[in-house]
Amino acid sequence: MMPPATTSKDNIDINPLPPIGLGYIASVIEKLGVEVKIIDCLMEGWNQREEIGDGLIRIGLSENQIRDIISDYQPDLVCVNNQFSKQYENAHLIYRLVKEVDSNIITQAGGGHPSVMPKETLQDQNLDFVVLGEGEIVVECFLRCLLNKDDDYSKIDGLGYKIDGQIIINPKTTYIEDLDSLQFPALHLMNLEHYFGLDMSHGKRHSKRFYPIITSRGCPAKCTFCTAYRVWGRKYRHRSPENVIEEMKYVKEKYNIEELLIEDDNFTANPKRAEKICDLMIENKFNFKWDTPNGIAAFALNEKLIRKMKNAGCYKINIAVESGNQNTLNNIIKKPLKLEKVEEIVNICRKVDIDFGIFLILGMPGDNLEAMWDNYKFARKIKVFDPFISVATPYPGSEIFDICESKGYFSEEFKLENLFIRSFPIRTEQWTPEDIQKLMKKGYIYLKFYQFLDNPFNFTRLFAGFVLEKAKRTLNL
Repeated sequence: MMPPATTSKDNIDINPLPPIGLGYIASVIEKLGVEVKIIDCLMEGWNQREEIGDGLIRIGLSENQIRDIISDYQPDLVCVNNQFSKQYENAHLIYRLVKEVDSNIITQAGGGHPSVMPKETLQDQNLDFVVLGEGEIVVECFLRCLLNKDDDYSKIDGLGYKIDGQIIINPKTTYIEDLDSLQFPALHLMNLEHYFGLDMSHGKRHSKRFYPIITSRGCPAKCTFCTAYRVWGRKYRHRSPENVIEEMKYVKEKYNIEELLIEDDNFTANPKRAEKICDLMIENKFNFKWDTPNGIAAFALNEKLIRKMKNAGCYKINIAVESGNQNTLNNIIKKPLKLEKVEEIVNICRKVDIDFGIFLILGMPGDNLEAMWDNYKFARKIKVFDPFISVATPYPGSEIFDICESKGYFSEEFKLENLFIRSFPIRTEQWTPEDIQKLMKKGYIYLKFYQFLDNPFNFTRLFAGFVLEKAKRTLNL
């Protein structure tokens, strides 16, 4: 199950995607001959809004609707994907509703949040098990125990459970080496038509029929803000180009997919592999439109690869820069990237005529306001006047969370539900959340001013389009 989601009433920042992670798990379960059902409570109730106070709304199926689904299906096991710590309360809502329907139904949590906070998650009396990290093998081993009526879970790598009220966590030590061994996600268990046509779904879509695809797992980089390694591990593992193409061919023929979202951060980490995938996409004449909404590392990009990406249908490359200050990159974010390489890639993108964007982060512990201003100066230098700027967020499991906890840098009492990219959760000796907000406003004006100087005609056209779109939304046209 995917739980409902909470967001601001005035700024809905939720972008539904088909639950590919649950699709992989469902394929494992079906292979064991066990009946399985996927319920996306967010998407199934996308048009339902419930005000829950403090300017927040919950989007998705209501409690009664979720109870009815559970009661009608009568499952033996309910697995809940809790991807984000911010949404943990909605996951725990599902555990409670399951036990209200039938206390004998087993509840299990997986995803990013229980992977980094397994003990805290298991303190919920309505939750029986947690899965740490990638879950395919863990769930398979767990189900085999259930089917064989074997309650010895001690040898299942990455499983958390309880014995007589005591919480036991088996550490996550192994990851799937051969990703080609995995079956494709069980798309037949998802109502993909519900997702098609959404205006926003991890970025703005260019085609109605889109599909997110993951071609690799794991990242050896040790960026201090990131927790992805707690799910996918440090070791980079990738699917073969042929395996990736087979999935593309399947979704093209079965679901008439027109656009792909390549979601893995390291799609281009192995340039030769990425080139091979692009070559095969061209050879098969898929004619997909596609982009990299999660951002990709610039260090492995080169002109040959970028040209092949464009020829294979890529219309935009999002570059995960993180900071326009080299010292911040090296010593605070600890990202293995040179800004000169970013400039090189930006120039190639312009030469090749492919759209591009950059991701930047403000408010890292240890950074100062002058260094943060370099983000805007760098964006201006490479003429990216609308960078995607996040405010550093101390997610549990990240190095910056540990720094904030040890140094008392949380700007207010720490709450998981406040973990979003505009919550300004950090305060240091050098700056306050208010300082960051002022910097962002100043930076926005700075970049728009230079955007106007760079191309007055284009700026005027963009501004007119912005005003028109806002008027349409205000008038509900």
